[in-house]
Amino acid sequence: MKKIITLSYIIFFLFMQQVLLADEGSNFWKCYQDILRGTVTTHPFVSIDGKFDHASVDYEKIKNSPELQQKIKRQLERLKKAVAPEAKKHKLAFWINAYNFFTITDIVNNYPIASMKEIGWKNKHHEIGGRHYSLNDIEHNNIRPLADPRIHFAINCAAVGCPRLSSTIFDGDRIDRQLDNAVTNALKTPLYLRRVSKDKVNTTQLFKWFSKDFESGGYEGVADFVNRFAPERLRNALQIEKKIEYDWNLNTEQNVLKMMKELGAKFPGLKLKKK
Repeated sequence: MKKIITLSYIIFFLFMQQVLLADEGSNFWKCYQDILRGTVTTHPFVSIDGKFDHASVDYEKIKNSPELQQKIKRQLERLKKAVAPEAKKHKLAFWINAYNFFTITDIVNNYPIASMKEIGWKNKHHEIGGRHYSLNDIEHNNIRPLADPRIHFAINCAAVGCPRLSSTIFDGDRIDRQLDNAVTNALKTPLYLRRVSKDKVNTTQLFKWFSKDFESGGYEGVADFVNRFAPERLRNALQIEKKIEYDWNLNTEQNVLKMMKELGAKFPGLKLKKK
């Protein structure tokens, strides 16, 4: 009888552990999601290539809010004990979320600053599972090796020139759709792709810096990638020049709206306007 009771206790304990782990997994990024929901503003625009949006972050609000500071602290504590998932899609979502979250914390801890470049990406002060990482480590050693070039439109460097920060965390069960949406949105945005003549388009320098990545994940290079995701008017260009100047200014609301207004004035043929 004693053995039966002991065995039952063990089974119950293991079951409860599984429930707790499952619950922790489903709520792991809750604090980060709350931060995004409260401080990321999505700005909708429209041009001849369709509807798209860019996003800004209210770093000052995060800096000055005790509630949001507490959420950062809680998320950091969870990450210190975390183990990245093994399944590729869930691993991809985990590391993208980690990169974007740590970028926000770096900005907030150093705010006010004009650009993430003032901080850099090489400081190994981000702790996950007892190990310390730099943002460079996470991007180049954990995310890029997963061989999905769409990630370059999902990880965010807190700059106007960087594709928008999603106001929703990435989720392994939905990440293919989320990444497709991120790329499609970006390639409608004249910050990342625009036609300059009948046969030529200019692109973001992301395609230059990471050109080899676009030969992985089932893609055959930058041209193939662009042709799959760009609006029809911007596909099949004979020349692709990766020369759109990267705007490293912080992705605050003021800076995002200023840049989009300047693009509308510089390229009136785009009929770019805020919705």
